[in-house]
Amino acid sequence: MQKVALIPALVVLLLAGTVSAQTYFPPAFGAPAYTPAPVSTSGCVVLTSDLSFGSRGSEVTKLQQFLVAQNYPGGGSWMITGYFGQATVQAVRNFQQTAGLSMTGSLDSATRSAIQTRSCGFETPFPPSHAAPAPVTYPTPYPYTTPSYLPTLPSTYPTYPFGSVSISSLSTYSAQVGTSVTIYGTGFDAYGNTVHVGGSTATAYGSGGTSLTFTVPSLSQGTYSVYVTNSRGTSNSLSLTVSQTPSVCAPSYYQWQLWSQPCGIYSNVVLDHLSPNWASAGSTVTIRGNGFSSVGNTIYFGESVIANVASTNNGTTMTFMIPSQIQTPYGFQQVLPGNYPVRVVNATGAQSNSLTLSVTMQGSSSLSIADVSGPTSINLGAQGTWIVVVNVPYGAYLSTTVTWGDGSPSYTPVVAPPYAFGMQQTLTFTHVYNSAGTYTITFTVSSSRGGNSVTATKTVTVISTGGGSGPLNLNSLAPMQGAVGTTVTLYGSGFASTDNVVHFGIGGSRSVSSTNSGTQIAYAVPTNVSACDLIAPGYFCGAPVQTVTPGTYPVYVTNSTGATNIVYFTVQ
Repeated sequence: MQKVALIPALVVLLLAGTVSAQTYFPPAFGAPAYTPAPVSTSGCVVLTSDLSFGSRGSEVTKLQQFLVAQNYPGGGSWMITGYFGQATVQAVRNFQQTAGLSMTGSLDSATRSAIQTRSCGFETPFPPSHAAPAPVTYPTPYPYTTPSYLPTLPSTYPTYPFGSVSISSLSTYSAQVGTSVTIYGTGFDAYGNTVHVGGSTATAYGSGGTSLTFTVPSLSQGTYSVYVTNSRGTSNSLSLTVSQTPSVCAPSYYQWQLWSQPCGIYSNVVLDHLSPNWASAGSTVTIRGNGFSSVGNTIYFGESVIANVASTNNGTTMTFMIPSQIQTPYGFQQVLPGNYPVRVVNATGAQSNSLTLSVTMQGSSSLSIADVSGPTSINLGAQGTWIVVVNVPYGAYLSTTVTWGDGSPSYTPVVAPPYAFGMQQTLTFTHVYNSAGTYTITFTVSSSRGGNSVTATKTVTVISTGGGSGPLNLNSLAPMQGAVGTTVTLYGSGFASTDNVVHFGIGGSRSVSSTNSGTQIAYAVPTNVSACDLIAPGYFCGAPVQTVTPGTYPVYVTNSTGATNIVYFTVQ
């Protein structure tokens, strides 16, 4: 007892100089001492603070360099930014899975310790003839010469039991994919144990040679044999029932919030990588993984849903095209450069992990007019509306001139030209003709990029009266006032049977039917209005939404023959 008490004091004396860590592994029963060769400390990673999503700095950079060196699918040097983003969260989860840790995606003390152990450990494993106890570390000066006055170290150390490997029980006999299960038994090595679950394998981590903990691998529902192999041989097997896999995406009351909600990796649908993992809108991307259904898969790109996608190569490959627009709570928005999560739900409802797809600069390299829509005939004195859809280069300023063909001055907006975000832009123009006849409208659109311009034409016939049931006219509203939701009857003439547009404030409704030979239209006062209400389906519109509040709103009707006069409705 006195000799043992001297050790701490003598170690303190030795720490007065430069100290290094010398690790000693005790021998197995009857075996000579064995000390592995240490790994070079140049790759040693020591992280001193906890990190999580949103962290920045040199510690984040060190963590990312370590994670990139692990060669996880989808990783790469592009991750090394010093910012703890979604890609870093996923890579940390991958490491935590291999280390048998709770897969939080954040760097806590346990994860930092596991990283240090992996990067600063020993490169030579224990030979099969040696047991693998926990190492005993003694601080010593370097170079080290054992002083003659040091006490003799104990000649025996605790060791793990030898003999053939055997398992006696499991902590649970029914578990979900991705949950932890502990195996109890004897003969487990400190390192190099492999747990077999059916035809899949899992890395196991143990303590004391009598227990191992592993994560249930990605398997379909069913009962599987579990057994262990290591340097001692192969164990007996026990049965484990793999139950329903859990939902992998965090719930959200607002669909839009799913942009920032990471998906887990526990599912029998697993995404390995995207090819390519960066591309522009309109490009085709291949998803590689497993667990895809032959038909009926759903791909989620951000909040865009691509339904009924078939897979190939035995459920390991799917392709999709990056959309140019995505649905948001504010309507359709164009896909701008940035990072978007991609995940898959197969036909059975099983969900995959999430991978990141980077969308690069997009848009046509040249300017063109894709479509011009509007009336081919209108009434004399009625207002006509024409919509021009333009394919534009990304980051261009557009200017537009319209020649109406009736001798009136060409129309050029006096406001600053709109800034194009790429792909397609929708432009709207209105005009009133004061003379009957047939006119050719010429639309000219110019781009600040490349200095080029394009033109398109549209022919319109101006007639002196409306068709069918008389001139197009709005005589009155009944009632003239009321609350939101009130049904109002519009009385007039010349209404089309099905294709009327009722204008209410800045918005309204398209494809409204009439009754009584085109003299009546029933219309409910809306809760919200937007200029997007008047845009034909299939076209992008980013106009704001306005709540209908008490006040006076203009009401009029347009159809293929023109536009009526305006009558006002008061919202109470």
